[in-house]
Amino acid sequence: MSVDTPLADTRTPEAVNADLERIKRHQNAGRFPEAQAMITKLIATQGEVARLVHLRGLNVAMQGDVDAGLAELKSAMSLDVKDVSIIVDYGALLAQKGRIDEAVDVFQAGVDTAPKHALAHANLGAALVVNKDYPRAIAALKTAIELDDTLNDSRLNLAQAYIRMGAFQPAVDVLFRALAQDPQSAGAHVNLALALFRRERHDAAEHHARRALELVPDAPEAWLHLGAILGAAGRMDEAVEALLRAAESRDFGLAATSRIVSLRKTTSDSPELALLEGFGAKLAAKPDAPAETRSTYHFARGKAAQDLADYDMAAHHFALGNAATAEVHPFDRAKAHDQNGRVRELVTPALMSRLKAAGLRSNAPVFICGLPRSGTTLMEQMFSRHPDVQAGGEMIATQVAFSKNPVLRAILEKERPADDLSEDNITQFAEDYVEFLHREGLKSDVVTDKMPANYYYIGVLAMAFPRARFVLMRRHPLDCLLSNYTQNFGRNQTFSSSFENLGLVYNLFDSLATHWQKLLPEQVRVVQYEDVVADAEAQMRSLLEFTGLPWNDDVLDHIASSRGVNTASVAQVREPIYTRSVKRWQRYGPHIQGLALAVRDHLTAEELRACGVTQA
Repeated sequence: MSVDTPLADTRTPEAVNADLERIKRHQNAGRFPEAQAMITKLIATQGEVARLVHLRGLNVAMQGDVDAGLAELKSAMSLDVKDVSIIVDYGALLAQKGRIDEAVDVFQAGVDTAPKHALAHANLGAALVVNKDYPRAIAALKTAIELDDTLNDSRLNLAQAYIRMGAFQPAVDVLFRALAQDPQSAGAHVNLALALFRRERHDAAEHHARRALELVPDAPEAWLHLGAILGAAGRMDEAVEALLRAAESRDFGLAATSRIVSLRKTTSDSPELALLEGFGAKLAAKPDAPAETRSTYHFARGKAAQDLADYDMAAHHFALGNAATAEVHPFDRAKAHDQNGRVRELVTPALMSRLKAAGLRSNAPVFICGLPRSGTTLMEQMFSRHPDVQAGGEMIATQVAFSKNPVLRAILEKERPADDLSEDNITQFAEDYVEFLHREGLKSDVVTDKMPANYYYIGVLAMAFPRARFVLMRRHPLDCLLSNYTQNFGRNQTFSSSFENLGLVYNLFDSLATHWQKLLPEQVRVVQYEDVVADAEAQMRSLLEFTGLPWNDDVLDHIASSRGVNTASVAQVREPIYTRSVKRWQRYGPHIQGLALAVRDHLTAEELRACGVTQA
């Protein structure tokens, strides 16, 4: 008899299966020698069959030798090409080694081999989340949950995919279903805290962050989100205390430290300064660190240097931070040109006359819009103090209404002619917008919407709401654009990462703002930020009259607003109105020469010289 010939095994298949289950229990309990002894004994009687080689490979990998485990599982797959459990475990080991692209391909092979195998879809979705292929991840994870409703980890991964795409309400819906299945899931509570925070539901967000900490008191991500939530509510001391709890974390320490820097002024003895120096030393030793990590560090370091009045150092770090952002989030200049032109060409006096009966007159929203960092947050905080106003914040209501109206969307994309636009299309758009407001509990006649980018769609919104008013914020171009350049917007605002792109967007905005003001003089009011901080009462009296609201002294006490603020202006709007932000650009002088050149048509000769630009 050959030494490779297995010994005869007289036991029943049931007895062999019982041994296989016992091996798995040994492995799950960390009893690897016992598992290996049983595997060796079974191979002696059963031979090198796929399921035993599979278990042997897992036993080796679970003891730390993942490469050997991969080799064993690859051999097991060759013995049984249709055993999806082997394929899934092989992909999981590849992912464990950081070979995500290969893992995705293996999981996809598993799905193709067994389309009804829930775990194959679940692992494919999880790997795609890591690979940032969120649309494919969402499809795979939804399928996994449909096949096996008990896969709560897939719900958490699905929520992560939604969150990273900026789809926060779908994430909230998924996470509540996850909690219905497992109320003790700290991960679900943590992700709900983030998603609800981004939906500006701050009380609920705080509840879930604190619930996560009750379950896992040292969870750094929960402390990170709690700090952000408390900061948005203006509870700065509590926010910093929470963020310092996360600042020592390997995975969330830099994010927490960056948040502290954004919430308060750094001083020479601030703990966050020492933390930043530590992160800087680590990054210097790892020049190939991910672009997002480098960006987060450099923006925080730049802000700290700015607080310490070291503007040379600040300019250096802001430049590095923006360069890192641009690596992964490039700006499409051609698309920006095209979008600006399409919205401008669509709404004409002739179109408005043809559709004059369209829209809803039951609502009189106030759209506070303009470029980011132009004073929209301050303006809405002041409006929010009026008893007749409900403040909506940066709502996605316009985007949601567009998504529900394919005809209007196709016309804006120039896929259909403007002649196809009907009064019903515009009215339906308005109804969908109002439906979003009501879903958010916003039922006042006057609701403010401070999504800055609404300035693109003023023409459409004006037809949808004939009683709407548009407060179009402007700010000195150098102050406005520099403030954008020094904020880490990441993928949310890709034009901020270069002076050239900032100049392009400002020039396009200026052109469109002028256009809307001329086309809709009764509905559009341009407000200069510098005028608001110089004489808030005069500006608010004029604006309340413009919006049809009676005067109320409370609008001048914006600090008392109970609204949370999620934007980059969170720290500033919790202070009395001040003029420190006016002419801040002068501190940077020649460091922003490129920015001055990009908007030179909007600057005086003296301002250009201050930035090192000599007139040709």
